Amino acid sequence: MKNLRFSKRSVMVNWLISYMSVLLVPILISGIIYTATWHVIESEVNRANESLLKQIEQAIDSNLAGIERLSVEMALSKRLAGFITVSKPLKDEQYYDVVEIVDDLRKYKVANDYIDQIYVYYKNSDTVVSTRDHINSRQLYDRVRTREDMSYEEWQATFDKRYIQEYSPVTIREDGQAVKAVMYAKSIILDTPEQPGAIILFTIKDSKLLENIMPANHSSIAVLDRQNRLIASTGLDKDPDFLSLDKLTSENGFFYDKLIDKQYAVSYTTSNRAGWKYISMMPADLFDEKMKYVKNLISISIALSLLIGGIVTFLMLKRNYDPISKLIRSLSTRSSISFKEGSNEYGYLQAALNDTFTEKEQIGQRLEQHRDTIRSHFLQGLLKGSLERNVPVHESLAVHNMKLETSHFAVLLFQVDHYGKLESTEFAFAEKIKHVQFIIMNVAEEVVGIGHQAFSTELDNLQACIINFKKNPESDEVQDIAEQVKAFMLEHFHVHLTIAISRIHQDLSGIPVAYQEALSALEYRMVMGSGEIIRYSDLPDAETERESSYYYPLHVEQQLINFVKTGDYDQSKAMIDEIIEINVSSASLSVPLAKCLMFDLISTMLKTIDEIGASNKREFMNQVNPIDRLTACTTIKDMRVQISDVLKQVCQSIQEERKQDHNQLSQQIITYVKENFSSTDLNITMIGDVFNLTPSYLSKQFKAQTGEALLEHINKTRIEEAKKLLAVQSTSIVDIARRVGYEDINRFNRIFKKYEGITPGKYKDFV
Repeated sequence: MKNLRFSKRSVMVNWLISYMSVLLVPILISGIIYTATWHVIESEVNRANESLLKQIEQAIDSNLAGIERLSVEMALSKRLAGFITVSKPLKDEQYYDVVEIVDDLRKYKVANDYIDQIYVYYKNSDTVVSTRDHINSRQLYDRVRTREDMSYEEWQATFDKRYIQEYSPVTIREDGQAVKAVMYAKSIILDTPEQPGAIILFTIKDSKLLENIMPANHSSIAVLDRQNRLIASTGLDKDPDFLSLDKLTSENGFFYDKLIDKQYAVSYTTSNRAGWKYISMMPADLFDEKMKYVKNLISISIALSLLIGGIVTFLMLKRNYDPISKLIRSLSTRSSISFKEGSNEYGYLQAALNDTFTEKEQIGQRLEQHRDTIRSHFLQGLLKGSLERNVPVHESLAVHNMKLETSHFAVLLFQVDHYGKLESTEFAFAEKIKHVQFIIMNVAEEVVGIGHQAFSTELDNLQACIINFKKNPESDEVQDIAEQVKAFMLEHFHVHLTIAISRIHQDLSGIPVAYQEALSALEYRMVMGSGEIIRYSDLPDAETERESSYYYPLHVEQQLINFVKTGDYDQSKAMIDEIIEINVSSASLSVPLAKCLMFDLISTMLKTIDEIGASNKREFMNQVNPIDRLTACTTIKDMRVQISDVLKQVCQSIQEERKQDHNQLSQQIITYVKENFSSTDLNITMIGDVFNLTPSYLSKQFKAQTGEALLEHINKTRIEEAKKLLAVQSTSIVDIARRVGYEDINRFNRIFKKYEGITPGKYKDFV
């Protein structure tokens, strides 16, 4: 001890290590005792809570099973199912049916006192029947909804599924009060899929769900469904943060967590039937009484440990310099500073730390070289509204040397449609993209920088530019900036751009909104085509989208199919151009409607190709490949080009095949049909008798030679003659039907509508 005390080496370090060694033994012993006792108490609490939760699970699952059995019974009820086909407005006898359904619902409710209310929502008539009255879906939305901020459209969308069988937490509004409840929804489905169907809704109040539950030891109970939604709870003033499925990952478990300043012991289990989580929360301070004995035991153990630690300390003081000696040797080996014998250890450690700080500064300098990447990451977060909450925005702006002039912002998005001169460069594809992005961002910043300031970054393969206006912006300034950038890139690099422009917003919180607006405008490229400047303010508003539709009636589609089947390319192309022109020129055509129009036109083309009775159809499909070509189109303009090309090849194929196979037999049959179309006896059998051929052989030959079924040709010939007669206003439709060979007026109407898309009466009104 004397040698150690007067040594030049660091005595403070030795004493620090000695004190730590003395305290090590009681801490270890106390820790072992405390841990063992804690596990015992934890096990007891967990077993008690698990037993309670199992009882709750069995009680609730049993009642839910009863409700599900009752829903199956109701779904099989003829009276409830019979009302599905009723449409609004309701008739007098249907109101009587509603009264009977109300009586049935009352009986079902009496069968299970667990149920607070039963509703049956009939979609077709927008009628909701309960045990008390009948209302519509809007009134049901006012009474029962999942969230307070849920709109009526969101609420209605939850019931648009073909089949529903699920539980969800809801809020019931009765007499001006909001009551938490659970709703079980089950669909009633008929054999006819076109019927909208009906939904049975059972509501169970939160208080009823846990009515007979008596938690012990001031515990609180909570029930979560599969979607982590709180179904019911007792004894909770607010929902704890730890009630989330990311902490309740296993079937059952036990853990501790904090709610405000209070510690809770949380036990949970999972229902095998419903998949719900049943959670028990007990205040942890209830364990204090059990821990008094443990604390006394720990105090004794610490006293013993200190006694033993004194002996250990004396032994350790002789060897306490060994750890710091090893540390110094390690530092002297790895650093450039050598340790001199007899010098102060703390001075050496200070020199080593200074060397470390110097290295840290060098690392900071290297980070400075990556400032542009970090700045780009910050701008991406600003656009997406996903900045770090712990760091104030003004501090981040200062770090990146971004000083805002005003609180007005707009966002431009650039998409490259064609790389122009850079398309044929020797750069790899990834390098070419980066090169073009670099040019666009620099050009945009330079153009904007003339009167304002710009911050550019790359985001999801798009170039984004945030404009911060130095003065109150004018409405056309952003449009002028976009036109200058587009013209510069086209003139100097032949790069074709599509540019989307947001509206002008105030404050930094408006930047994510502006970015979303620019994305929506860029998506409208499908309608306007590539190489355009699209402003979000020019897009159809949501109200216009809901009220609008696209132009493509059934009779126009049928006429297009007929033109293609006859190989008339000019008429077919003119009709397609007219359809697209009418829709594109409409100011209300939204992106979803444009997609529907594209799918409809593609469907018409594929359906027409499939109906062509050509012998080399498979070879033609493999050669032209219309499916891949049409479905790969990203804009309506691209689709117009591809459809015209496919249409031209289809019509050429039809005309060439008909020229090759159009022999004398088909011509004779066509002539005979034209001369005898007015005869009611004209059919395939009659024509076969005239030409001494069997009906099946005659029909097959005619189909192979003309690409058209014989019966279809007879009907088309009669309909063409009927159209001529319909132009004469004085002739009745019944008389016209007889004159073209139809005795049954209904059959004539049906066939006429099939080929022309409208009835003879409407056709006559249009002529």
